[in-house]
Amino acid sequence: MLWTEDSTHAFVGIAEKLKRSYENIVNLNAEMDAFFKASKYPIMPEVNSKEWQEALDYHRGVQLPKRFSVLGGEIIHHLRSSLDHIAWHFSSTQYRTEAGTSIEFPVFREEPLAKDKLRQYERKVKGIANPKVLALIRDMQPYNRGSDAESDPLCVVHDMDRFDKHRELAIVGSCANLLISPNAGIVAALAVHKYSQGEPLTNAELSLVNRTIKQDAKVLPQIEFPQVGKRKGQPVIPTLLQLHEAIFERVDLFEGLV
Repeated sequence: MLWTEDSTHAFVGIAEKLKRSYENIVNLNAEMDAFFKASKYPIMPEVNSKEWQEALDYHRGVQLPKRFSVLGGEIIHHLRSSLDHIAWHFSSTQYRTEAGTSIEFPVFREEPLAKDKLRQYERKVKGIANPKVLALIRDMQPYNRGSDAESDPLCVVHDMDRFDKHRELAIVGSCANLLISPNAGIVAALAVHKYSQGEPLTNAELSLVNRTIKQDAKVLPQIEFPQVGKRKGQPVIPTLLQLHEAIFERVDLFEGLV
């Protein structure tokens, strides 16, 4: 039996958090889909039509339900607390009693070499005696990815959760989603990407974009995170699913050490 289906497993709390986060992703996706179906432009018009720019402007400026941010924040928080549950599980009973509020799964984008940062890191895992668990936590730290640390899933979840705790989670911005067929070619795909990011295009590139969208693209409205790690304009649902999978995979590694 998988640990996620075992009600007696030590990680049952984590399993429930991951299940709930996935349910919230499914619910959020359904609500976003219903929102766009009820909008003025549920499907984007032809790129050469006079309504094309109007539809783009409409979706970029539409007021989105506050509930979308609330659900997004809940999803991120469940993912972050799943990691903290690991640190709590492997901590000693004594340390839970003495310093329960200090127990947390550490997430550092820079290696904690300074004394204050090192103490901060060690305080979070001080109650953990299992050397394999400690080694695995160290190996998972975003700083091990060097310049890509900011885009590590742990770092993304940690940063988004911190942001939501102090301010409303600003995750949503509406725009057109350009789904380009692989048959369109790399040059065309790059031109369309530049167009979707609002970058200036040459006349030749603009012509290529118009031709590609008309022939090879399906254009639908979508909702984006303004930024995920170093990446800008990331679609909300695929991003949340990727983060969910990344956290599940990391928890699964610790499950073997229970």
